[in-house]
Amino acid sequence: MRATKTIRCKVWKATDTKRSILEEEYNNLQLYLQTGIDDGLYSANKQQAERYYKEIRKGKEYPVSIRNDLIKIERRDTKLVTYWIRIPVSGRRGGLWLPVKPHCQFPDKFKISESKLIKKKKDFYIHVTISKDISEISCSHVLAIDLGERYMAVACGNFDNQLKPRFYGKEVRGIRRHYAWLRKRLGEKKLLREIKRVGQKERRVVDSYLHAIAKDIVFVARNTNSVIVLGNLKGIRDSAKGKGRRFNRIVANMPYYRLSQFIRYKAVWEGVSVVTRKEYKTSITCHRCGKEGKRLSQARFKCDNCNLDYFNADVNGVRNQLQRELSYIGSSGVSVNTPITEPFLVSSEAPSVRVG
Repeated sequence: MRATKTIRCKVWKATDTKRSILEEEYNNLQLYLQTGIDDGLYSANKQQAERYYKEIRKGKEYPVSIRNDLIKIERRDTKLVTYWIRIPVSGRRGGLWLPVKPHCQFPDKFKISESKLIKKKKDFYIHVTISKDISEISCSHVLAIDLGERYMAVACGNFDNQLKPRFYGKEVRGIRRHYAWLRKRLGEKKLLREIKRVGQKERRVVDSYLHAIAKDIVFVARNTNSVIVLGNLKGIRDSAKGKGRRFNRIVANMPYYRLSQFIRYKAVWEGVSVVTRKEYKTSITCHRCGKEGKRLSQARFKCDNCNLDYFNADVNGVRNQLQRELSYIGSSGVSVNTPITEPFLVSSEAPSVRVG
């Protein structure tokens, strides 16, 4: 199986000469797309633009698409940066070598696909798409994930004899609440530009937490040879109905889908299997006796049948999810029914998985 991933590389402290060459190549592409005038655009970059950009919006800037056979990456471990990337530009025979800082390290072995040169304000970025062959790990355990309101995720696996839960992302709810309050104050002062800027910062802060959560979950699954079981997100926001306007806003804004996507693509890159299951009644069923109990609050579950009280409701739900998945697995360790698998596999000469 083949997985692909996009690594964002920031061009770091390029010399004035190299930066001017980048500016010229980027501006020549915009000129060509908007007016059809070729003022020295590199021929291969021109062909890529004609191939990808069929409809051009006036005033919009487009990235420079770089053919996979014309880009090269080297690890040099210099004082400035670790990685250097060569891209084709007009007027520089052999291409332009640029120092870059990627958002994550490149694997030892990979293949380069088409990549893009992007400009954001005054900075240049190269989004390098890479692929590598991966082998799916054999799964002997299950790691169940419950997405909730109080914690972004609660994980529990049968590799731990005590079924010790792991709690993730309690801070995200507080971050959301803070930025909602901040936007309200800015709205009262009619500072619309500041509201937009704050919203972008909030997304970056929250995404950093989500990436850390997903990375740790996949790390645990890989080291314990576990399949990750995610709850079906359909209807998750219905849990907020009847609990007040403020609570409904908090749940509606929680990035459950983004977190689940982060978990999926990081799992695919590491060869970890991911399945999705329905969470029907897992929140109101007692994990100890199997009878229906009561979820008295977001933090408390009670079962009158076995006198279970003041038990963490999220832990009760994720243990039910874990037990349900284990019941689907036969003695051979293979799922006895067909789970909802993630739509990353596509048919080709070699199976390919889209990541990132």
